[in-house]
Amino acid sequence: MENINAAQLNTDIQYRFDYLSKFLNFTNDDISVLNKIAPAVVPLVPTVVDAIYGNLFSFDITKSIFANNIVHFEGSTTTTPGSLDLTPERVTFLKDMLGTYLKKVLSQSEWNKEFLDYLSHLGEIHANKAASGNVNISYIFMNATLGFAQHILLNALLSSDLGLDEDAKKAAILAVNKFFWIQNDFFTMHYISN
Repeated sequence: MENINAAQLNTDIQYRFDYLSKFLNFTNDDISVLNKIAPAVVPLVPTVVDAIYGNLFSFDITKSIFANNIVHFEGSTTTTPGSLDLTPERVTFLKDMLGTYLKKVLSQSEWNKEFLDYLSHLGEIHANKAASGNVNISYIFMNATLGFAQHILLNALLSSDLGLDEDAKKAAILAVNKFFWIQNDFFTMHYISN
């Protein structure tokens, strides 16, 4: 039986990732699988991002988040949820950030502390724990968005002709699934921390 230091799980992102990876059996093979599917999946990222934002904007409660939270970007803003659509500079900026994130996850070959800090920082930002302190999004919306993103990516792997044989497709689905559980945990740790 391996001993796990509970306090260190909450203070050391590498230690936390190592534990989650062992528990979920997320290995270097999973990272390699993500890298192998990247050339086929990255071209789908703009469609995935559009689907995620389309879903976020189909509910007033999630659409209003974009009017109530200020994010660092160049361009004009609006404070009226009803006036937001998928074309303003602000949403384009956020969509670009999401696209960059998805591409990075798929193509990152070494999940070192710097990359893990990046994944963790995303949770910190959205939980209003970052230094800027200007984004405050309830966990229910982050959890739902991660779940929907996972669904979209898994559906793309299952229904698109990406040139993957059945074993590669299964490995890709398992790797994507495990990744999203790890990312969700990195969000959760910031929402429940003091």
